[in-house]
Amino acid sequence: MPQAGLHAAVGNQFLRFIPHKRRLFPAIIFGAILPDMDVIAVAIGSLFYPISQSEHIFHRTFSHSFFTLILIYLLFAIWGEWKNNSTMKSIGKGLVLGMLTHIVLDTFFWFREIHFLWPLPIQPFNLWKIWTAPDSLHRTMLVLEFFCFRWYAWLLIQKHLHTPNRLSWIVSYLNIWKNIESGFLLIFIALGVWNPQFFKFLFGAAYIPSLIMALWATYMSRDALENKLNNIKM
Repeated sequence: MPQAGLHAAVGNQFLRFIPHKRRLFPAIIFGAILPDMDVIAVAIGSLFYPISQSEHIFHRTFSHSFFTLILIYLLFAIWGEWKNNSTMKSIGKGLVLGMLTHIVLDTFFWFREIHFLWPLPIQPFNLWKIWTAPDSLHRTMLVLEFFCFRWYAWLLIQKHLHTPNRLSWIVSYLNIWKNIESGFLLIFIALGVWNPQFFKFLFGAAYIPSLIMALWATYMSRDALENKLNNIKM
């Protein structure tokens, strides 16, 4: 990972120094969160393999590969050219840039291997291969996911309140989401200390809908995120 909310925050900082193009900024933030959707593949794979093996096969592989980034860029570039739509090209650039920031952050702060060149049969890269992070550190990072989701919900609420738009009806749902993430945070702090064998199962059950909500909320907040004047200082 690290935290999806952290990826969103880094994506938001692009507002400060990248020239404005329609839908570029929302696409950057969406792309910065998107690679962690591989946890759904891990969850499905865990029905057929032990969860550790499913993680090895699916996590930080196809969604963190430079070949995936190239494919996405080309698809949106071709689509934009075919439809003569510059916005589609901006979306493609934003998604790829956001996904790239995600990969860079994972390289430095997730402490485990990443398959940059999936599906080539090349050894995955691990910047921290000379040091093995303790399980307690990874567990703490997983717990902090819910804090970051809560923070991201707050950020989107502030964006909408600062400049209301046609999609600002989502604020009430963002408030509900923020409160749910607060509850998840408290629950998983306790579970992180207890560390039961089913910790990862419970984490996945809470994390996947939280991640889907983050992506949906980003899409529905695209007008608020796009407004450069609406760049909330953090």
